[in-house]
Amino acid sequence: NWQMMPLTATLEAGPGVGGDPAAGRQPQPRACGKMKFAYKTGARPLDGYEIQCGVGVGGFGDVYFAKTDAGKEVALKRIQRNLEIEVRGVKQCLNLKHPNLVALYDIKSDDEGQTWVVMEYVGGESLKAVIDRNPNGMPVEQAERWFRGIAAGVGCLHDHGIVHRDLKPANIFDDQGFIKVGDYGLSKFIATSRRSGQTESVGTVHYMAPEIGRGVYGKEIDVYALGIILYEMLTGRVPFDGESSQEIIMKHLTDNPDLSAVPLAYREVIQRALRKDPLKRFRNVAEMLDALQIVWQPAAARGAAPSPPAGVTPEIVFGPVRLRPVQDREVVNAQLVSPGCGASPVSRAPGAAAACVRRGQPAAKPRSGNMSGSTKALLIVAIV
Repeated sequence: NWQMMPLTATLEAGPGVGGDPAAGRQPQPRACGKMKFAYKTGARPLDGYEIQCGVGVGGFGDVYFAKTDAGKEVALKRIQRNLEIEVRGVKQCLNLKHPNLVALYDIKSDDEGQTWVVMEYVGGESLKAVIDRNPNGMPVEQAERWFRGIAAGVGCLHDHGIVHRDLKPANIFDDQGFIKVGDYGLSKFIATSRRSGQTESVGTVHYMAPEIGRGVYGKEIDVYALGIILYEMLTGRVPFDGESSQEIIMKHLTDNPDLSAVPLAYREVIQRALRKDPLKRFRNVAEMLDALQIVWQPAAARGAAPSPPAGVTPEIVFGPVRLRPVQDREVVNAQLVSPGCGASPVSRAPGAAAACVRRGQPAAKPRSGNMSGSTKALLIVAIV
């Protein structure tokens, strides 16, 4: 099973188109035939495109893996409902370019008047498939890699005034190491089960912010969904679940998430992202990432001094005084003198002139003459 999502978005409130054709890993062309499709392998509904395999069926229409006559791999989505809203959203996103977004290429019509969206073909598995393989939660390093890519793609949408409205693991893929966010779109109905793959209303109930019921569709609803996704990656389950869509929606409105299964370092971030009041959540994706940086790189986030490289001993300085190497020090040649500074040098470096030192200043040249006995005695004592 695989899912290629419609790529539409708008800031305006209102119903839209969406849906999950299927969820999980994208099949190779040999997997065709497990679902019923309107077009078979080899069909050419659009000039220049040949269908290789059907990859998804949903209420919105079909998604096919196709190749151009030049050999480029693409995905073709045939729009079957809410055409005007879907096309409007796609047009808003046609020129978006970001490594973490599934690219949109064109909108075309066939000879029967059907509208098709030509988009990037993503060959990797979905985040939903990864979570399904980790029922007790993904390793935190893996969750961090996925979340960074998701946040970068959603941040690009927000920078262009677009709210995704339907963020969930089934819409997010790993394409050769690049995390790709697909279906930046709207949906009309509400999915009771996140496992069913059907997207309804504006979003899917497990990931819908409480204010959506009041018709509020700001960036904060994507922040809320990001909090749910982060919770699910770390625990393997969603924070709010139930037997019906009404029960789940009521939990979004009234219950606080149980964070006991979430690693301690992530609890505060998820708790803030899932506030009932959108004004109390992170204002944008960048602010949420800043909070996560403290979790991912605590020492760097606090501004701690980096450790010296291995094998390098740091220089130790005691107070304001730094001792110079012996070879750089100035050698002072001095002589012992009597209180009257009239004595001969005791020792003198070769070639150096003797100096008579009095109170730290050079004195006059010593006078010649014989020393008295008392002076000699004082000199001997001084030497000893």
